[in-house]
Amino acid sequence: MDNLSKIKQLSKIFNFLISFLLVMTPIYYFFYWVFINYLPSRLISVNTPSMPLVADVLSIKLQIIGFMASLFPVSALMYLLLNVRRLFAFYEKGIFFSSGQSGILKKNAIALVLWVVLQIVYESAKSVIFSVNNPVGHRICQVDVHPAQITALLAGGVIFIIAWVMDQARIIKEENELTV
Repeated sequence: MDNLSKIKQLSKIFNFLISFLLVMTPIYYFFYWVFINYLPSRLISVNTPSMPLVADVLSIKLQIIGFMASLFPVSALMYLLLNVRRLFAFYEKGIFFSSGQSGILKKNAIALVLWVVLQIVYESAKSVIFSVNNPVGHRICQVDVHPAQITALLAGGVIFIIAWVMDQARIIKEENELTV
């Protein structure tokens, strides 16, 4: 099996895996908020360690608000996954350098940065939701930026620059092909 065939095969596999993630991600967040009152606290406070002072379950209203808040970073993540799937569709067809691919890479970079920003906002909203039943003065709005988020922001910048360089290389190649 030559390298082109391997790339096409791997792209097909990753296309399937990304399609699976596209389906499972919103389902995961839906069930997370539906069953939030039954989950162990270590699963709830993965990034938000704000524990309620008042032992209380979240009301349906707060669960809906939490789920709605989760839709913002989930939307950015879904957009990112859709674009990655489009990129692997190009590779599956054996197309490696096109203007479409550099555009997709730029969109991926923007979606990654947007996802990080929206994830920070979402985690902050979670801290408010989990502590809203606390007495006045003990409610929390926690804004955290984690090293993984900084890494994702840097990766988004690197992906954007790579897309730009690829696009410039493609333009130069096309100009050279037209030169006689």
